[in-house]
Amino acid sequence: MQEKAVARGNYGEFAAELPALRLVQSSTWIRWLGYVLLGMLLISSLLMLLLPWQQSARGSGRVIAFVPQERQQPVMAPVKGVVSMIAPDLREGDFVKQGAVILELQPAAANMVEQMNFQLADLRAKLESAKIKAEVYQRNIKDFTDARDYGVRAAEEMVEMAQAKLQAKQTLLPGYEAKELQARLNYERQRSLFDKGATAEKELEKLKKDLDVAISDLASAKFEVQSALKEVDAKQHELEQKRSEAQTKIDYAKAMEQDALGLQATVQKEIRDIDIKLSELKLLRITAPRDGTIYRLPLYERGQTIKEGETLFTIVPETSERAVELFINGNDISLIHVGDHVRLQFEGWPAIQFSGWPSVAVGTFGGQVAKVDPTDDGTGKFRIQVTPEKDTEWPPTQNLRQGVRANGWVMLKTVSLGYEIWRQINGFPPVIEDPNREKPTKVPLPK
Repeated sequence: MQEKAVARGNYGEFAAELPALRLVQSSTWIRWLGYVLLGMLLISSLLMLLLPWQQSARGSGRVIAFVPQERQQPVMAPVKGVVSMIAPDLREGDFVKQGAVILELQPAAANMVEQMNFQLADLRAKLESAKIKAEVYQRNIKDFTDARDYGVRAAEEMVEMAQAKLQAKQTLLPGYEAKELQARLNYERQRSLFDKGATAEKELEKLKKDLDVAISDLASAKFEVQSALKEVDAKQHELEQKRSEAQTKIDYAKAMEQDALGLQATVQKEIRDIDIKLSELKLLRITAPRDGTIYRLPLYERGQTIKEGETLFTIVPETSERAVELFINGNDISLIHVGDHVRLQFEGWPAIQFSGWPSVAVGTFGGQVAKVDPTDDGTGKFRIQVTPEKDTEWPPTQNLRQGVRANGWVMLKTVSLGYEIWRQINGFPPVIEDPNREKPTKVPLPK
């Protein structure tokens, strides 16, 4: 019966048969009110897509000192030693002034300074000996060089004298040859006449004697020329021998001089090493490098052995200029430039931040990008350093310490809310703003 009534659309009859349904049904004006509210919700949602939304690049980091020298500094042991004194009543968290004595060390080996002074005296004596040796060989080089020059000059003069003697003998040789030729011609002429019976035998014998004398004189002259030529060769060989012997002595003296200079350089290096070690031993009085607070003091008692390079204590210097380092996703880093405005939220300072509507943010602090690292930190994130904006104050130093965590939003271009939702859904980076476009007047943000 009920199925037939519903099929016919007879709602009145069906409601009459089911009185409970009649009791819970809504009135007509309530249904119309619901339709109106639903329509207003849809229309307002569509209108909200057209609302302005300021894009931002979010990052997280911590408070640091902007000057690297004012950041946390570990103080290392310059040399190996034993703790002999720790500043009385020094505790972690105490404030110390620059130059204040924190602790003192003493060498691990007994009488180390005295032994090193003895070693230094020996090395200086060795150095003086090497200097004297080098000076002696320098004088030897000069003396051998002068002796070589004198000897070579004398040998050259002897060669010149032998050459002059040779030239003199060679000059006489043509006369002896002519005399021998004349005596031979006279003898042959007289012998021809003697054979014809035109001259006496005694005259022929006289001419034969003259020919023999001329031949003997010519042979003697030739021998003297050969002897003079050999003497010239001998003098030249003697010259080369003297020059070679003198150069050998000079080269040996130079080698010994270089050996002495090398020994001198080696000793000087050893002396410098000992001087450095002695200077390091003078640094056993460890002082505070800057005004600051003792953060870690891992020394427990006197007599504790310290290795070279071991951390003695850590100091957090007084900070004159603070900054916040934020790590930004690589998808947004290309849009961030030095001077961009940043809103910061510090840990321990309650804040409400609407990234798209900074004008309604509460408890945030203004800043500007001071530096952007040229490379990432190894995980795809890039570090930026944010400093306070002009005429903007951050919390006091005693409340906002180094290491406090912070969240930051680098303010970028203003777009519609619908575009921002579409960009976030698709994972696109924010739009790069045209640098040539005139920027609108900046509205002061609440602090």
